[in-house]
Amino acid sequence: MSALSNRSGEKVQNRQRTLMAVTALLYFGPLLAGLAGFGWAIVPVFAAIFMLWLVIIRPQDFPRSVHDWARPEALVAFAARAAVQLLLVVMCFGIGRGIGGVMGSLPSIPTMLPIAISFLSIPLARMVWNPWEAQAMDNLLDDALTKIETGKLQGGDRAYGEAVLAPLNGLSDNVTEAELQDHLTALRALVDEGVTYDILVELVESGKASLAVKRALMLLGSDAGALERMQRQEVPVRVLQVLRDAPALVSQMAGRLTDALERDPELWHDLPNVSFLEGLRVSAPDASQALDALMAEVIAQAPGA
Repeated sequence: MSALSNRSGEKVQNRQRTLMAVTALLYFGPLLAGLAGFGWAIVPVFAAIFMLWLVIIRPQDFPRSVHDWARPEALVAFAARAAVQLLLVVMCFGIGRGIGGVMGSLPSIPTMLPIAISFLSIPLARMVWNPWEAQAMDNLLDDALTKIETGKLQGGDRAYGEAVLAPLNGLSDNVTEAELQDHLTALRALVDEGVTYDILVELVESGKASLAVKRALMLLGSDAGALERMQRQEVPVRVLQVLRDAPALVSQMAGRLTDALERDPELWHDLPNVSFLEGLRVSAPDASQALDALMAEVIAQAPGA
């Protein structure tokens, strides 16, 4: 668990460092405006940009419905955050004016330049930081640590498995394969892989699975190590069946299984037979090339071949 936390934490820290670098643009805007000797009337503009940045990067800190916004405590919290952002703008602007005064000369720059610099930090920050994805992983790890500390962690607990797998279904479609693999590694430390497999299959069959879940199931079903640990020979066949409507994933899985079988001929006993693969080839013609390669390898590695 500690190794998993370190790997996940390192990724988050790298993103946080990138976010900090991008955020520097946010603060540089009012600093540059003060350095250029702009009037204090521009301060509210930067305060609005600072608040917008906060809403985009920390949306979970703000009410999400009109009813929630109507609550007095929500308005007080919003006013407090706005006051803090205004104070930050005033500080940056004042520092800029102070530096300009010491220099004795003020640079001549367009009014919109410092505003554009600050505003640019918003889309750049959002590109490197997904607040919902980061929060989901944080929640998963926090919940796991809590259960471990209280002794309530049960690897085979189906309800618990569904709870810790929920964030996986909320990941974006373009999450990288390496990140998905890290999530599966995280889940293996918390829940039996057989439970993970069963839940992922049911999600896909129910039509409630995101593309990230389908990709995770494909990775799990074509991982030689996972197949060995689960000791369930039907896994690759079942995964290919439930993913048959996603030919790109079928093709990728077939390629991964072909490579795995080349490395470990003993895996042959866990793989689909030629008859099944021929039928799948008919229903998923776009994956025929990868399936043909897998069939050839299954035939070549067959006992007594």
